[in-house]
Formats: sequence, C-alpha cells, structure tokens
Amino acid sequence: MKNVLKGIFSYVFVTAVVIISSLVLSGASDTQLINYLQPIYEALYRINNDYYDIKNVKFDNLIDSAIDGLVKGLGDDFSYYYPASRQQEQIIEMEGQYGGLGIEVTYDSENRAVKVISPMYGTPAWRAGLQAGDLIIGIDDQPVSEMEYMEAINKMRGKPGTEVKLTIKRGKEIFEVKIIREIIQIIPVKSGTTIYDGKKIGYILITKFNEPVPAELQKALRKLYDQKIDALLIDLRNNPGGLLNIVVEVANYFLEPGRIIVSVKDRNGRITDKYVSRGSNYPNVPLAVLINNGSASASEILAAALKDNKRAILVGQRTFGKGSVQRGFPLSNGGTLYLTVAHYITPAGKDIHKVGIEPDVVVQEATSTERKIDAQKYTLSEIEVDLNDPVVKTAIEKLLKLR
Repeated sequence: MKNVLKGIFSYVFVTAVVIISSLVLSGASDTQLINYLQPIYEALYRINNDYYDIKNVKFDNLIDSAIDGLVKGLGDDFSYYYPASRQQEQIIEMEGQYGGLGIEVTYDSENRAVKVISPMYGTPAWRAGLQAGDLIIGIDDQPVSEMEYMEAINKMRGKPGTEVKLTIKRGKEIFEVKIIREIIQIIPVKSGTTIYDGKKIGYILITKFNEPVPAELQKALRKLYDQKIDALLIDLRNNPGGLLNIVVEVANYFLEPGRIIVSVKDRNGRITDKYVSRGSNYPNVPLAVLINNGSASASEILAAALKDNKRAILVGQRTFGKGSVQRGFPLSNGGTLYLTVAHYITPAGKDIHKVGIEPDVVVQEATSTERKIDAQKYTLSEIEVDLNDPVVKTAIEKLLKLR
C-alpha cells in the first residue's frame, strides 16, 4: 500500500511541477518551482503517514481541492478549475434533464463568493431581481466561502421545479432570495418595432452570443429593414457574453469592410490576433447600443467595436469590464484548468478588463422595474418595445436628433 501511495505522491508531484511550470514559466526557475512544490509534497506525506482517518481519505478529492486552491491563489476571478467529477453533471445539464437559474457568474476571490455577471432576461434569476455585481455568499444556508467554485455552481443547479435559497450581498445589504429552478431555453435574438414622433424604430434584444445568433439576427434585421425603419436599437443589457467568433460575425453586419472589430493581446503585450470586418449589405441607419453593468465579455466587444468605429452611440450605464480570454487545459486526472491567457483590446487600443466601457449617454435604469410574469415568455422571438423604459426612450430621442 505504501508503495502505491508513494507512486501516487510521485505522480502528483511531477504533475504539479508540469502544471505550475506552464503557469509561471517566465516568472520562476525550475529550482524555485521545486522549492514552491516541496510543502505540497510534505503535506501529502504527513496526511498519508499521520492523519488519523486515513482509511477514508480520497486522494482524488485532495488533489482536486489543491488545484482549485492553486487557481484561486491567482486572484483572477475568471480562472477556475473544473474537476473530472463534474463532467457527468455537465452532460446531464446539456441534455436538459437538470434546471438552472439563468444566471452568468464568476468567482470573486477577494470575497470568497460567487459574483453575478448577469441574470439573463426573463429567466428565474432575472425575475427574482438579481443584479450584476451581486455576491452570492450562501446557498441553502451553506457558506459559499467553504465550497469549491464548481461545487457552488452545481448547488444552484437541480431538477426543474425545485427551490434553491440564495444569500445575497449587495453593497452593505445582505438578504435572501428563493428561486425555483427551470429548464433554461432561451431564444437569444428578439425583435420588434415602435412608432416615436412619426418615425419607425427597430429594436433588437440579444440575450447571449451563442451559436444560433448570426442566423437569427439576420432574420430579424431583414424583417426590420423591410419595414423601412428610421433607426435601430441593439439592446445588450444583461447580456453576459458568449463566443468570440459569434460576436465577430455579428459585428460584420454593422461595420464597413476593413474596420477593426477587436484585437487579442497576450501576456507579453503582443497582438496575436486581429479581427477585421468584411462588411455587409444592410442599410446604414442610425444605431444605438443599450448597455449596463450586466453587459459583459462579447457584449463589450460589440459595443466597443461600434463605438470606436463611430457606427453607434452607447446609451445606458458602464459595462461590466470582462475583457479577458480564457483557455481550457485538460489535465491528466480528467479535470480541466481554465486560465486567463490574453486580454481583448478595443479598436481604439483600450484594455477594458475590470474597467468597462463608458456610454456616450448615461441613463439610470428605472429602480422599480417590475419583473412581470409575462417575462416568462422569454422564448418568444417577437416582443413589444417598452417606451416607458428610460434607456430605450433616451436612445430613440438621441438617434432622431442625428437624422
């Protein structure tokens, strides 16, 4: 048994060296890395030789916890570890057998909590009034600070129709919210029109940048342009982002050929990728993009591309500030290490990570916005334009002045 455990320790030690070397290769020598790892080996040795309840120790769990702690030590809210034990749960969720809250989150290392990036429009989290920036500090009366990140994520998932209780910290206020889980089936592109001062205004709400968006957006744009709209609103509020290739495709629909959409800068400050618009044949109507502090990642890429290229005005509130690129590294134990490997750079050369994008016109959202029951119809592709929304109304008024 000791030989087996000795082999495990050697394997873990070598694996850890490889992992950490890949993380900090340019920041430490091989000798320094070995010195950093020595306490990990010593801790495993002491657990194996001195821990009272050694028969019940699951070394896989120890390693998962060690890697999770290692990543948290980076202090990067967007790097995390996804253990092999969670892979099956992910498959089950993707098959639609488990429900969720409709919330995009990250880990807040400073507060040891789960931080809300954005509740997606119409979902249970949105109807419960959760906001970007909220900290989830408890799940069903269990402190999040005592959980691994993915453990907290999976505690919020569950069978549709079941309830989860979240303890929320918003500023200095702490309160509890009970939410019923649902199967989250979102139509990512919704559209509608309205008449304002005799002008026809087109409206498109994009809830997330996933695979169906380009095709659905093209359908919506053709429908709106066929109605001879005088101006167009693109609503990215509470859009947590999505896939880079999708938002780049979307930007093509609004920018002239040759315009820079976004660049990618690596940790050495080099521009490794630059995405340039190929253009489209859509009409060049006045355009406004609606943003708030729940607009993150891919939403910020599109907002910055349209603003910096002077194609649109931004109306609303400063965006979330998630301008980093994550890459998944499969590990030999079946887990996956997700690390920040680069930052997005806007066409104007700005790194907006943890800064966000300021709107051209600042408008405070209505604090008493009701999460109406008809918002459950978030699977609809055609919706009404809410002229009582101060952000929508202000955007329209600004656009009509530009004509």
